[in-house]
Amino acid sequence: MRRLTIDIGNTRTKLALFEERELVWSGEWSGEWPDAERSIVSVTGVEPAALPAGAVRVSSELRLPVTIDYKSPETLGSDRIAAVSGAWRRGEGGVVVIDAGTCVTVDYVDGEGVYRGGAIMPGLRMKFEALHNFTAKLPLLYVEELPAEVDAIGKSTRESLESGVVKATRYALEKYVEEAERREGNKVRVMVTGGDAKRVKGEWEEDEMLVMRGMNEILMQN
Repeated sequence: MRRLTIDIGNTRTKLALFEERELVWSGEWSGEWPDAERSIVSVTGVEPAALPAGAVRVSSELRLPVTIDYKSPETLGSDRIAAVSGAWRRGEGGVVVIDAGTCVTVDYVDGEGVYRGGAIMPGLRMKFEALHNFTAKLPLLYVEELPAEVDAIGKSTRESLESGVVKATRYALEKYVEEAERREGNKVRVMVTGGDAKRVKGEWEEDEMLVMRGMNEILMQN
């Protein structure tokens, strides 16, 4: 059975086709939906006028690979639910999922498969724009123009901005991982996804298709 996963984000709509757990195609939406027997959608951005007939919407009310322990599960982002579902299926033990996109989200699933919660912070682009828009003299920097390696100790205003955004984000993520390991009482796996994953992942594992894989897992259970 061919399954279509649809990830409607804040900046683009991504698609992927799976046969069982095998990814057979991926791309961006061009106005038409690929043929598939079943489909599932995660919506965090502006929804298209029409979705494939019978498309399942990711929510905490579906049967999931993980158990949700969250005070307001109805407000939990569908992309976060999908990402942790995909990560949990990838290995044993607790896992921290980092999605570095428009916002940077951190989510923790313990070794028993219970989603315990996480954090939401501004993404790299949002931070650069805030520093520029809320000051008189700081320039606007673009993520696409960042050097491959950002020095933690900047020697110019530009380098200091780069460090204050990229390095500070990485340092915050390291502390979240440490906190998850404290609660777990053991090491946790860390998986990173999202458009800016390469800027913050360091030695952590990256999977750009993690949300898609998670949606496929959810659809297989529903």
